[in-house]
Amino acid sequence: MADPGGSGTRAGGFTLLEVLVSMAILATTLLLAYQVVSGAIAAEERSERWTAASYLAETLVREATSGFPETGDTEGKFPPPMETYSWKRSVRPAIHPDAREVHVEVTWKSDGREERVSFSGVAVK
Repeated sequence: MADPGGSGTRAGGFTLLEVLVSMAILATTLLLAYQVVSGAIAAEERSERWTAASYLAETLVREATSGFPETGDTEGKFPPPMETYSWKRSVRPAIHPDAREVHVEVTWKSDGREERVSFSGVAVK
């Protein structure tokens, strides 16, 4: 198409096809960026739950190994704000008569499935 001045050159700007292609590229890039950010947020939340569960399990093992516990099994739930976590503690005789094996398992629900972390320690007289 000729310009009104009659020089025979095309007017500056982008064609409709070029604009549509660039919009498609931009949309695809934004979608991929959204998926990456969503995945990172989900991983951070899962990591936070695992860290909290590990801390709770370590606390229970330290409590049991600070003395010489009786053998047996106990279980319960943590008080708020950690009420979504439950625990089981098992104290068994060790090979040496002056020692006890302490096993702690902390469980919680995450995305409809049960997750768990286990810690162990030894208590001695």
